[in-house]
Amino acid sequence: MSATGLSHEQAHTYIDKFGSAQILVIGDIMLDRYFWGEVDRISPEAPVPVVRVNRRSTRLGGAGNVAANLRGVGVKVALAGVIGDDRAGDSVRELLASLQISAEHLITDGDRETTEKVRIIAQSQQVVRADFEADSRPVDDIVEGMLLDIAANSNRYDALIISDYGKGVIREHAMRELINGWRRMNRPILVDPHVGHFRWYRNASIVTPNTKEAASYFGSTIRREELFTRLGFQMREELELEALLITRGEEGMSLFLENNERIHIPTVAKEVYDVTGAGDTVISVLGAAIACGAPLLDAVVLANRAAGEVVKEVGTTVITRNKLVTAFS
Repeated sequence: MSATGLSHEQAHTYIDKFGSAQILVIGDIMLDRYFWGEVDRISPEAPVPVVRVNRRSTRLGGAGNVAANLRGVGVKVALAGVIGDDRAGDSVRELLASLQISAEHLITDGDRETTEKVRIIAQSQQVVRADFEADSRPVDDIVEGMLLDIAANSNRYDALIISDYGKGVIREHAMRELINGWRRMNRPILVDPHVGHFRWYRNASIVTPNTKEAASYFGSTIRREELFTRLGFQMREELELEALLITRGEEGMSLFLENNERIHIPTVAKEVYDVTGAGDTVISVLGAAIACGAPLLDAVVLANRAAGEVVKEVGTTVITRNKLVTAFS
């Protein structure tokens, strides 16, 4: 079965409701720093291009990008995670304040470095990326304190989004308790999983891996469509999910539901310049729509259209309410 889209009126009705939703995002927070410029010569020191930088920008990455996308479409959002007591951590807090994202559940660990990714872009092409991050995971007591704080305030939120980039904030035992607690309150839980952590999210509402991540669950490459379909249903059943949404790049998305129902959502992207952060956009708009009461399939179509918009631009890009409305015009 294939789903094609929503009418402008239907989409606009859902998007208008986003401002009434409050969503909590928990996960690995990063800072994305960009240097933009031009290349007109090769370095005399080594066979590498010399980029003459003419612009700089700083954006939230990882779980921070999920929160930024939610704010972009009007959702009230709080971000939970761990940053370091450093320049990058200060930049994260400044960006959160500028976007009006609540940092009340954000923890600073003075012994940990904030994850930072520095990208140099020339002529709309990424030349190199440098990563700065801690090798060790955050201290257990710090994470436990953050989770206790979240548990005490969970009734304030309409949905929970878990953004797992494998940097140590997300813990297996803690996730079981968190998911079970939110499920008892009948709150939706959406997860963007890290490779190797899928079983941590048993009983979540929706898990949203890409094709490569989904294949890692079975430890194999999935080349045939028939095998892809069978393994998708198997994953959904084993993890006891309400739904499994696998994002497939230029092939769109596949939604796996109960009773062996699979729905394919074709891609809408006609121009793809950069897929960085597209998964964050998908889970953000999906979570916003579900938190506002949209049927799951309509929520997936909205998320698919949002992803088609952000891949048109270079770098980590946030979907906005106006862009999403215009996409359905």
